[in-house]
Amino acid sequence: MRNFASNRSLREPGCLVCSQAVPLIANSTYRSPWWISNPHWQTILPNVTRRRLRIRYRRERFELPDTDFVDVDWVKSGDQESRSRCCIVIHGLEGNSQAPYVKAMARTFDRASYAVGALNLRGCSGEPNRLERFYHSGDTVGLAEVMNRVAERYGEVYVVGFSLGGNVALKYFGETSSWLPKPVRAVAAFSVPCELQGGSDCLAESGNRFYMKRFARRLCSKLRDKDELYPEFSYANGCLKMKTFYDFDGTYTAPLNGFRDAVDYWTQSSCARSLDRIDRPALLVNAKNDPFLSEACYPVEIARESKWLHLEIPEGGGHCGFPGKASPAGYWHELRALAFFEAARNQS
Repeated sequence: MRNFASNRSLREPGCLVCSQAVPLIANSTYRSPWWISNPHWQTILPNVTRRRLRIRYRRERFELPDTDFVDVDWVKSGDQESRSRCCIVIHGLEGNSQAPYVKAMARTFDRASYAVGALNLRGCSGEPNRLERFYHSGDTVGLAEVMNRVAERYGEVYVVGFSLGGNVALKYFGETSSWLPKPVRAVAAFSVPCELQGGSDCLAESGNRFYMKRFARRLCSKLRDKDELYPEFSYANGCLKMKTFYDFDGTYTAPLNGFRDAVDYWTQSSCARSLDRIDRPALLVNAKNDPFLSEACYPVEIARESKWLHLEIPEGGGHCGFPGKASPAGYWHELRALAFFEAARNQS
């Protein structure tokens, strides 16, 4: 268990910005069930039990300035067109709009009368993207295009990101703070590897070998699909032999996206570099027992100095799990995001 000795409670959960207070939330209201104490079970079980959730989508394609595209799957509801506010949900590594945690979050915001769009990062919508490159933790181009377009349709726009998608969302809010569209109000991010090298090191540990193998298998399958569709692209062989993200990112992600090597990619793409530039309400919830996150992924000092970044560190929750009894309105983390946005809305 990580020890945050300096993580004293400076704010009450749910409070937003005021001139004197610092938005660090140490006393989280989340409590994991007593019968699921293992962080790995807290990570895995929620995605198994929520897998059957059915959400009907309609797809919209957004063309990007670099000739690529991303797809947004909008929740089908009878009065979607009349709704004045919107929530964009972003999946994690090798996820998409069908991921159980995305569908559950989408349902909660749909029930709260938000128009909800699930953003599939480039190459994740079931159709290979056009360019030789594919999505990565620091690629904010697709999100920026979606936000610019969606901000023209809705008076209020909010973003929820999970894991890699949370890093993309927070990085976008920080690096584009001076020219974010006015309707973009706030962001909530869960289980975010704010320092990518630390997250990579955690996944390289023997206790996380199961997750690493699963990610590698899916990423390599995506490369094979692109090889078949675009024979002009040439990817290195031996993908399935790679055992760490240092190997994969050094061989594929970094060179395909103009980075010097894996470390250069992690450094430039980590949202921790831009968290102090965020100037709109931002909630970051990282469970203390998250098996994917190193201590560097808990930006306590940045939160202490920020007027906008609200850092919440529950004792449990695992990675993108937060198991518990669902109310008719949703699970704890979904209601936490919704409450945060409602508070931001009332103080704007």
